[in-house]
Amino acid sequence: MECPYCGAELRCIDYYGKTKYADHYYLYPRSWIEKEGDIFQCQNCFGFNTEEEAIEYANRNNIKINDWQEIVCDSESFNGHFYTDRNENLHEGYPC
Repeated sequence: MECPYCGAELRCIDYYGKTKYADHYYLYPRSWIEKEGDIFQCQNCFGFNTEEEAIEYANRNNIKINDWQEIVCDSESFNGHFYTDRNENLHEGYPC
């Protein structure tokens, strides 16, 4: 899955869901989760790895730059987090 802002491959960092049995949540919590979707993070939300990627992104988005190391993906405004719902639709932000 790609970041809709910079096109970088999103990194899956976790998943979210709800407990099936609230009174048993303390016993192996992950085994009691009904998965709702995955949580991703853009790899460029804190800056690009190469000058070439940063300059390409800046040019594509009409961003004036002095130093390529200052460029970050626009997803930085919500810490680069995205999540999917049960239908695999991608949403901005964190699912909670």
